[in-house]
Amino acid sequence: MKKKLLSLILASFALVSVAQARLYFGVEGGYSAHTAYGTSLQKNSFYFSAPSTSTISEALENGQKGYSIAGVFGTESFFLGGFLGSRSGTSVGYTSLEGYESKMEFVDVGLSTDLILNLVVTGGFSLGVFGGIEVGYHYVLSPDFPSNIGMSNHIFDFVGRVGLTTLIADHHRLEFITKLPVASVNFAGDEAYLGGTVGFARTSFMASYKFVF
Repeated sequence: MKKKLLSLILASFALVSVAQARLYFGVEGGYSAHTAYGTSLQKNSFYFSAPSTSTISEALENGQKGYSIAGVFGTESFFLGGFLGSRSGTSVGYTSLEGYESKMEFVDVGLSTDLILNLVVTGGFSLGVFGGIEVGYHYVLSPDFPSNIGMSNHIFDFVGRVGLTTLIADHHRLEFITKLPVASVNFAGDEAYLGGTVGFARTSFMASYKFVF
């Protein structure tokens, strides 16, 4: 009986979410810092690795630095009088980073989901905080990157997202977003070596504008 009741409640929330979902599109951009970190992967193997907090500090202090920009679109839904919400979205963008006497460029694609908690809701205005996760794919445009460290051009990662959000006049959403690396997935090729620096961590501080329909 309890399981049936829980299923009914979840189904009701899902139906309400679909009925109240609003589309959005917009842009985001800002500062990004990136560094490599050591792993212990053998040659010719996929790996899943997580950076430490010291790796994040290393990226901000001594890593490659630059900018990221992306177009974003998705849907958002709110419940409980607009105080609790969820959203899912897609982003497509570009990143340019410089450091270590080299430059790296990426094409970025991301899928994200957030939970939003509004602290103020009045009329067409709201102010709140959000947190979530983003799964990213990054294609490395730099031509000599794979041959240098024996890696694929294709990088997948998981990023934590936190930030502030405000909706103005019911349609204009302004946000400040911090993206922190959680894990990286890649492939170590023939030239990779045991203990090589083949994991990557990117930290970003972004501003975003979205138009909500």
